[in-house]
Amino acid sequence: MPKRFGLGFTLAVAWLAAFLCAARACDTWVALRNATADHSVLLAKNSDRPPMEAQPLVQIARSRHAPGEIVKCTYIAIPQVAETYAHIGSKIWWAFGYEHGMNEHGVAIGNEAVWSKEPYQWGDGLLGMDLLRLGLERGKTAYEAMHVIIALLEKYGQSGDCERPGEWGKANYHNSFLIADPKEAWVLETAGRYWVARRITEGVYSISNIYTIEKQWDEAHPRLVEHAIEKGWAKSAQTFNFARDYGDYWRSGSKDAGAMQIRRNMTLACLRKDSAQVTPAGMMKISRSHLEGTLAEPRWGGSESFWATPCMHDSARSGYHSAASMVAHLRAEAPALLRQVYWASFSNPCSNLFKPFYLHGPRVPAAYAEGSSTYSGDSPWWLANRLKLLCDLNYGTLAPAIRKVFDATEGDEFERQKRLEAEARKLIEAGKEAEAVKLLQRFIDENCARAEKEYRTLNQTLPARLEKAGIEYLFTDYVRGWTSKHGVPLPLR
Repeated sequence: MPKRFGLGFTLAVAWLAAFLCAARACDTWVALRNATADHSVLLAKNSDRPPMEAQPLVQIARSRHAPGEIVKCTYIAIPQVAETYAHIGSKIWWAFGYEHGMNEHGVAIGNEAVWSKEPYQWGDGLLGMDLLRLGLERGKTAYEAMHVIIALLEKYGQSGDCERPGEWGKANYHNSFLIADPKEAWVLETAGRYWVARRITEGVYSISNIYTIEKQWDEAHPRLVEHAIEKGWAKSAQTFNFARDYGDYWRSGSKDAGAMQIRRNMTLACLRKDSAQVTPAGMMKISRSHLEGTLAEPRWGGSESFWATPCMHDSARSGYHSAASMVAHLRAEAPALLRQVYWASFSNPCSNLFKPFYLHGPRVPAAYAEGSSTYSGDSPWWLANRLKLLCDLNYGTLAPAIRKVFDATEGDEFERQKRLEAEARKLIEAGKEAEAVKLLQRFIDENCARAEKEYRTLNQTLPARLEKAGIEYLFTDYVRGWTSKHGVPLPLR
């Protein structure tokens, strides 16, 4: 067994890595109508954030706003619009914005950290997560939501410490977005207040923590190329390449561009392998990948190869993990009540469970919006995250036990979903939409109640399995330090 690091050294390295590297990582991928089994659009994301930072799930109703009203974003306040749309979002507990989300019109968005040569603002603009939420609140289509983000970006810029001030190291980055609706998707990549966008109408696409748009785009900032030439980043319009000329591959956060490219290659390869047959379950499988069956497969668990896998686990080497995941199922021909399904998982998806939610009547349980950086046994996010922490201590033994339970539950969810949606369609066609809403609400409530029971049971029974099998985790001092600081009960002596 490799020698374990001392606690002080481990935490210092983790903090320094966050401060210098801004090593936030995420992955977002989409399958368009001709690539999916049911001719829907599927958008998925893994959100990677610092350890012990809760990312609850919130649901906000459609709202009307008075003239002159303002909206308080994470660091600045901006004018509110007359109406904001209903939506579900994965909300970093201390921030205004979302890591990913979906609105009542079937618009779904995920964002990524990217690093550019443009200057970085601090505290006087909008976080990428703020821009994402505002796009959901104000956009009826992917294209409209994209231009909401562009207009706000050009006016206010993107800025601020992207990690909670005082709790984690400083981090600042620019953003790329993958924005989908039931008919198409748009890739929006930004550098400061400059931007470039590409429309995707067929096939599959993926973004990670690197720019993907090079010489082919559909829309761009009017001075995008001219500005790059003025700065000396590009020699001419003929040779201009956005990813190459605007990307900063020397800044600390982007020095792992090779691993980020591996993650993008991996999600694309999985999508292409299932071309024309991509399903929500297939998207979930991608989100859980640790590159099993390849040269990069870890020996003890996901924490060994944090950069190269979509399912990122934190450790003394990285300090970041997948805090929440989404699969948005967008169906153009379905009735409004069934048009989009938001599948949500808390903490690392490999050791957790996706649950389906609907808009236009059904509600996410209020407890799902609870959670901070202090452990709470009443927070579903924390129940899921403690399960992930337990699992990491001996992944080879505990992960199969967890997956046996959750694979059965997800399989049951999919089967019941088919039956209940068929019944809901009949009710809607008969003019009984209120009864259809009640039917779907019962489905949501039963799923969430079952998930909570399974979370609590596994949280109670896994320590005994762990005691018998022993701890195999490589960075026990690391996890001991963080769980002690944030009050997480783990069987570590």
